[in-house]
Amino acid sequence: MGLDQVPDDQEPPVTVVKWAFQLMVAIGFGLVALSGWWALAWWRRRGPPRSPWFLRAAALAGIAAAVAVEAGWVVTEVGRQPWIVYGVMRTAEAVNPAPGLATGLALVAAVYAVLTVATVAVLRRMARHRDEPVAPQEGVPEPVDSGR
Repeated sequence: MGLDQVPDDQEPPVTVVKWAFQLMVAIGFGLVALSGWWALAWWRRRGPPRSPWFLRAAALAGIAAAVAVEAGWVVTEVGRQPWIVYGVMRTAEAVNPAPGLATGLALVAAVYAVLTVATVAVLRRMARHRDEPVAPQEGVPEPVDSGR
């Protein structure tokens, strides 16, 4: 059944779904191209690409993958609107009316914000102190052979 046969009150927001899907696919192809770049460099030189552009793209690949996952979630969830279970329950009927949900959400968001700030602070501190041994055994001198 096409969208021209769906009643107007049951039609999903097509523009949002279209752009989220296109973003997800574009990022996916970009990640495949990045993998191909790495494979080609490995095949030619037996090592990873040395280009600063590759390193920049590789650094952004993790964030891009997360954005692609979120875009896929938008396609799935927004694309099935307004039904939770098609023909049985609409999304308006599935909203939880329990009090205090906003407070719980704010508390969880605050905890994650604190954890994010702490993680960034620890990582920055670790990056500034690169001259220290990575592991305790790296600072220990080699044992002296006693001649036995």
